[in-house]
Amino acid sequence: MKRAIILVLFCSAMASWGLAQQPAPPPAPAAPPPAQETVVPAPAETPTPDKSIAPAPAQINPPDQPAPPDTLGNPPTAVADAPGARELPLDSEAFDVRVHRRVTEYGQRHEQRESRMSSYDQVSGGDPGLARFADPRKVQVELSDELDREQTSAELAADYSEEARDIQNKAQALEEFIAKRRQTLDALNKPAGPSSRQDLEVALANLAHQPSSPETLAAMREIDRRLSETDRNVKDLPAQLSQNQQEVADASEELAKLQSMQQAYEKESKTFTADALSARQNRLRLASKLEYFVVRAQAEDTLEQGRKALGSVEHLAPSPEVESLLAGPASSTKSDANVEQMRDCINKSGDVQGCRQASHGE
Repeated sequence: MKRAIILVLFCSAMASWGLAQQPAPPPAPAAPPPAQETVVPAPAETPTPDKSIAPAPAQINPPDQPAPPDTLGNPPTAVADAPGARELPLDSEAFDVRVHRRVTEYGQRHEQRESRMSSYDQVSGGDPGLARFADPRKVQVELSDELDREQTSAELAADYSEEARDIQNKAQALEEFIAKRRQTLDALNKPAGPSSRQDLEVALANLAHQPSSPETLAAMREIDRRLSETDRNVKDLPAQLSQNQQEVADASEELAKLQSMQQAYEKESKTFTADALSARQNRLRLASKLEYFVVRAQAEDTLEQGRKALGSVEHLAPSPEVESLLAGPASSTKSDANVEQMRDCINKSGDVQGCRQASHGE
């Protein structure tokens, strides 16, 4: 009832102010619009300072320039018909598609290497001699397989780590959204304060008893607007509270899911990092094993050559004529007789030189 009386007083004040403003001369008619707004400009018209410039048409990229990035900063999608755009860039490939492609390609390469290993086993066929040549080659295949596993695991670890950081950024944005909504809830839950509304009504009533003036009427309009806004806020308060509470609950649920997914991606990244480290350690051990096979093969080759050389040794014996000549009895008897004669001569005469000359027939 009190509000109705105030509105009646407000309307009467507006009427009196309108009557007071009636003797005033009417405002001058508005000037006609500029000619350039009604006349169609010529195609080659040059803009001047006193004329408004028409908005520029949408920019069209020439065929030899790439399209600009979108508002989110993402690179443009490659066009299939454009030259040099045969493949999509790595950033445009979805995360799950990229991970599946890496795993599939590694599996295909791994199957090819297993096929080579099987061919080496079939060729050796349990023969130790052939196995000696097949073992180093099998180690080389295993070494290349572990190197491929190390590189692929490192790439997958980087993919999962990058995706975890992206999810972390989205979770941080969601946390900021939740904080803003909670601040809004705190503001809505604060009591509106009947005193403030009462103060506005008293102020409006006081202004209604003031002499009519443009300032007074403007102040009354502002107070009435604030009262209407207060009524509208009070009426919409339950709906606003419910909406903000629902948004906070939904956002908190999504935040928990994002945090759980971030932890899962970080765990996968750590697992692939450990796989890459394990492959590197295996690769070092296989390199040592390959070195052992090479050294052993060299030693076995040397031993094999030595066995062949020792197996073909032939000693050089004297001819039968030499043996019969050296073992003949005549020469031995003659030599012994000469020696005995020379000894007897020496014992009898004591002339060694003469006996020696007599023994040789000089």
